[in-house]
Amino acid sequence: MGELSAVGSFVQGAVERMGLGNFEISENSEESSDLLVVQLRGSACSVLGAGGVRTSEALQLLANQAAKQASVDADRVVIDVEGNADEREDSLTALAGKAADRASDSGRSVALDPMNSRDRRIVHVALRDTAKIATMSMGEGRYRQVLIVPEGASEYGDAQASQS
Repeated sequence: MGELSAVGSFVQGAVERMGLGNFEISENSEESSDLLVVQLRGSACSVLGAGGVRTSEALQLLANQAAKQASVDADRVVIDVEGNADEREDSLTALAGKAADRASDSGRSVALDPMNSRDRRIVHVALRDTAKIATMSMGEGRYRQVLIVPEGASEYGDAQASQS
């Protein structure tokens, strides 16, 4: 394991203080992205995963706040517990595709269930290059959701404007 960034060290300390068991931590930052992925593996992850998405999201929120305190230009932090982030992204991409097909077939907008900002971003990016489909976020706070809008629907102009 290489040297951890300040954020990686923060996450490592937080998980150690929780006393959840043994774990390995690594980081991955892609130059083409503004994300720092902190990957956790080991017995501690079974406890982190047992709390559902909320436990890792809470740790992710704290890590992002620590990153922003260290630097205003800090990368966004994603906590990946046992590789679940990749599975989640694949699942959301498939969901976005199915919802876009439904919207195109019906000619009506499709609203997805409320989701966090990272999940909404995955949906927006997945459908960004889909012809005759636009997306927009709507709602407030934890009830914010993605609206998938087919060309011809009344919200299409607003959705296109929000993608600019």
